[in-house]
Amino acid sequence: MRTPFAGRAGAAAIAAGLALVATAVVAPAAPAASGQAVLELNGAAAKALRADGVRIAPAGAARGGARQVQLPIGAGLVGSATTVLRFGGGLTLSKGKRRLRLGGLRLTLGRRASLRGRLGGESLGLFGIAKGGQRELDPARGSVRLSGLRLKLRPQAAEEIAERLGLERRPSGSFGVLSAIEEGLQPGGPPPATPVGKAGSTECALPSGAGPAPEEPLPVSARPAGAVDITAATVSWDVRESFIRYVNAGEGTSVFGGAVAAAPEVRSGSSTPLTYSFGFPFASGWHDPGANLADPADDRAAVYFDGGVRFLYSAHEIDLRTSSPEIEIAGGASRAIFAVADGEAAPQRQVIVNLDLTRAASVQTSGATVTYERVPGAIPSGTATSVFAGFYAPGTDFGCFTVSYSTGS
Repeated sequence: MRTPFAGRAGAAAIAAGLALVATAVVAPAAPAASGQAVLELNGAAAKALRADGVRIAPAGAARGGARQVQLPIGAGLVGSATTVLRFGGGLTLSKGKRRLRLGGLRLTLGRRASLRGRLGGESLGLFGIAKGGQRELDPARGSVRLSGLRLKLRPQAAEEIAERLGLERRPSGSFGVLSAIEEGLQPGGPPPATPVGKAGSTECALPSGAGPAPEEPLPVSARPAGAVDITAATVSWDVRESFIRYVNAGEGTSVFGGAVAAAPEVRSGSSTPLTYSFGFPFASGWHDPGANLADPADDRAAVYFDGGVRFLYSAHEIDLRTSSPEIEIAGGASRAIFAVADGEAAPQRQVIVNLDLTRAASVQTSGATVTYERVPGAIPSGTATSVFAGFYAPGTDFGCFTVSYSTGS
């Protein structure tokens, strides 16, 4: 049996008019970001680095100098509980021949405020957000006004910086102050529910809600004693249409590792043929028929696939590789798990969506074959810092899955 992937797992105007809407309305591709946030590098930690001979400079799409950096906004959402902003560009720290990049920056404001990113390719919590400053958030309008947010360098990030740059002293304390203004971000909150899907439909129904939050750490589904091996299976992932159009404003999508892209097609909201669906080669799996052999409602299954899909939009610093799908069938706890790599970071197992079996187009059993047709998926609860929740609020629909498997008995 295949072993499931188990890797670890002054204020400036920002982009007005982000087109990644969290509704069922089809949206055009997002325009290029036109605004920016401002990071003043005036804290004790930044000063200590400069005193140690470390050069701080903007990287990628960022602009500015050693004491002030402007960061473009790639995407974001505003919610009553959580607000997320993704920044383009980043910082380069260098001393002599040693260089270290801080990129993939994502600001989360909520119960726990932080600024995460990639430090030398490793995903890490870089800065905590100290109390104080001004935060004006309007979820209904998608409006954010931030000023005077003081970033405190986290100990683990400070240790990594000191080690990789060969510093004798570890920097500590405040790193700088972040300010930003935005009037056109995606409003947070789940979309309204719609009726269940219909058999034979080519559209994904909307899920009824976000579903449960993933466990931390994310476990591999335990095989029940009475389960039997799955001998063959197919899966098709129909990705949220607005996201497909969004990344195709950049480089678009590509498959790897044996995954297959469906033929491009024209769908409502776009006149350009695009690929919206992807299939993955079967690896292994198990099925437990439950107590009622005639009713699939209490069935459990875990089906593992290989291959992956890459979503690339370099201008917005989006480079997501989703691979090794795991489809878990478990009633209201059903979900789709992928190994996700964001840019140069190592892949991590993440719950991409919770699967709402109650809104599937159909659930059919024919002999030893079970088919779940067009099961809608939702961004899970409690995942504001995960990859796709950096673009969409929990509860937002993110396409659907069709999975069919046979036990051979």
